[in-house]
Amino acid sequence: MEGYGRGMAVRSSPETLIVQRGDTTIEAFGYGHGDETVILAAGLARPADQVERLASELATEGIRAITFNYRGIGGSTGPIDGLTLHDLADDVWAIADRFGSRRVHLAGKTYGNRVMRTAASDQPDRTVSITLIGAGGQILPSEEVQTAYLRLLDPSISSQEWTELNATVNYAPGNEHLAAAAIELGTFPDVMRSQLEASNSTPLEEWVSGGSAPMLVIVGLQDRVAVPANGLALATERPETWLLGIPHCGHNMVDEQPETLSHEIARFIERNSG
Repeated sequence: MEGYGRGMAVRSSPETLIVQRGDTTIEAFGYGHGDETVILAAGLARPADQVERLASELATEGIRAITFNYRGIGGSTGPIDGLTLHDLADDVWAIADRFGSRRVHLAGKTYGNRVMRTAASDQPDRTVSITLIGAGGQILPSEEVQTAYLRLLDPSISSQEWTELNATVNYAPGNEHLAAAAIELGTFPDVMRSQLEASNSTPLEEWVSGGSAPMLVIVGLQDRVAVPANGLALATERPETWLLGIPHCGHNMVDEQPETLSHEIARFIERNSG
């Protein structure tokens, strides 16, 4: 069944394209049609499915939304050792090229916004706007939360423990039940390790500002990982930056408040059309 947004038909299933860049293959998915295109990056070592609902919702708003699997997930392959955030950002721009988009909007969920901030910093002339869904990097979470994330890296962790840790750390109180569906998307400890190493190998000053395009920073007010003070610091220091705090939301806002997210991102993209 097809949905409609602003007079435009939206396909019920995405268009799948394979992006080849050297020895790297990226599996990407396009939703809907529109004059504006946004590329969405999922969270730390999470598949494109994590932001599928958000992409579908944006498509109903008449915005073409593109998601993708990181290297090592799904049909995406390529080196995962010795990377920096710039390598992952290059994958993003290869996706834009493959979909025929010279200038795009960028949006990243938690770790994904580190990738997108790097992409925007590397190619500011191609970035129309950037949206951060959970913004970390400057102010660290508590030692308890950092320890929990290290445990999530352990390939021997059971599905039950992974789900319990994910629920405790990544969801606001009262939303823990939403974590049960996340395990069905799979866990990718090698990709998680690789992405954390890529972030640690990239100097903060090379990505944290996210270039110069208009930026929307969306924070979950109960986020224990990308604590809200990060978003406030960025919005205070960076020109053309707007801050939105969502109550009753933790680190996984895409599960907790999907309708609010899609509505606010769509409005921001429309205000900053390219």
